[in-house]
Amino acid sequence: MHTNSIDAKAVNVYNNAQLFAEKGDFATALAEYKRAIEIHPQFIEAFNNIGQIHAQMGNKNLAIEAYVNALKIDRDPMVLLNIGVEYFNSGEFDNALNYFLDSVNLSGDLLEANFYAGLTYYELKDFNNAKPYLINVIHINENHYRANFMLAGIYYDSKEFTQALECMDRIASIHNDKGFIEKFYGFCHYYLGNYEKAVDCFTYALTSHSKYNEFKEYLEKLTYENKVKEFDNIDKTVKDLEKNMKKGDKDLPSVSKLSMLYIFQGQNKKAEKLLLDYKKKLAS
Repeated sequence: MHTNSIDAKAVNVYNNAQLFAEKGDFATALAEYKRAIEIHPQFIEAFNNIGQIHAQMGNKNLAIEAYVNALKIDRDPMVLLNIGVEYFNSGEFDNALNYFLDSVNLSGDLLEANFYAGLTYYELKDFNNAKPYLINVIHINENHYRANFMLAGIYYDSKEFTQALECMDRIASIHNDKGFIEKFYGFCHYYLGNYEKAVDCFTYALTSHSKYNEFKEYLEKLTYENKVKEFDNIDKTVKDLEKNMKKGDKDLPSVSKLSMLYIFQGQNKKAEKLLLDYKKKLAS
């Protein structure tokens, strides 16, 4: 906070207001912040904190009003971020995006502004524009969970599988669904031609959870719809592969592909049996 040029009495009142806010006494905090502004009308931090309190209380319009008053004093990146968050939370993504981009332009290393800019583009399904902001977040904090997770999906969709794996590697240890992680790895390794790794990942995903979670909604749509386009008719492709295997054509790429398609169809038991039988055959 830039208080060097602010009246000492206003600063003391402001500090007291912060103490009341920390205790949850918002009414008193608001009154004290307003008193600080009366002493020093250009006290941008006080206007910003009034906005934050109203945001916590669910008073969107009052929060925005306070932030707008702060912006009349200075185009502060944190104030721009905060007003953008209010619009984002109410689903006004286009309006929110303008504030996030302004905030990033003023302070390129502000993690939250970069993240919300990326998140907003993501919500608007403009993944190409979301990518650079999410990359900025990771440059600031390489283990940022949500930025890595979203970016992994974007890379996967654009068939940049090596980059997708790098994103997942950064958050794999803190992801609470190891089965999902292994399936994601399996799909990436399959498309990279790493069939042995793909089989290992699919096997782990299927055998480690008796009732594992479905793919996340984004990846469910992404993978199944892409497979319909790629294979034209998944059911026919599955039948053809099954027919070839009955003839003895059970090579690693075919096993990997069929197990993946079983997973796409939700036939997890079939995928599990195929993979385990194949691994037993290799071990014998």
